[in-house]
Amino acid sequence: MIDPKNIHCLALNYKGVGNNKTEPLYFVKSLSSLCFDNATIKYPKDSNSLWSEVELGVVIAKDCHNLTENNVEEFIEGFIVCGDITCDNIHNRDHHLGFSKSRNNYCPISSNIIKIDKEILMSLTLKTIINGEITQVGNISQMNYNPYQSLIYISSFIKLKKGDIILTGTPAGVENNILKVGDIVIHEIDQIGQVSFKVKG
Repeated sequence: MIDPKNIHCLALNYKGVGNNKTEPLYFVKSLSSLCFDNATIKYPKDSNSLWSEVELGVVIAKDCHNLTENNVEEFIEGFIVCGDITCDNIHNRDHHLGFSKSRNNYCPISSNIIKIDKEILMSLTLKTIINGEITQVGNISQMNYNPYQSLIYISSFIKLKKGDIILTGTPAGVENNILKVGDIVIHEIDQIGQVSFKVKG
């Protein structure tokens, strides 16, 4: 069972995203945003735009801090598929993205934790599919900080707790993932699985 204490997230962590910055941005999503497959997402009444991004999630196996390349893999329980749902910035006041990213069910995840070899993981393809049409495609090899480096990076300034989830960023193409009421969205990662949700009014 996936039961995180925190949901840690990285942004601008893929090549070609965010003016080619090499160090990702860090933010958090609320535990209220967590949901599972076949969830329903409400279109926000106070925002004019809603979108979702496919991301590889890392589940933490045990409490850890200041991880290194030598020990990081022993603190990984496995991997899941995540969606990072966002609505537009409310009156340009939401500079920490709290209202934009942490609303109810704004973090759909697959429920099976998958263990997979590092070499295979680094070659996997991520996709977003909206109403049966592929709108976003990328590869984990395009990350600036790979999943293991992402954990080392975050754990250097925050203690990670057993069960925590790390969202590792999304590849280019999210501008194609603008959602409307009635859309059915699938986020998918080869050999990891998929998570789906529906947008309602």
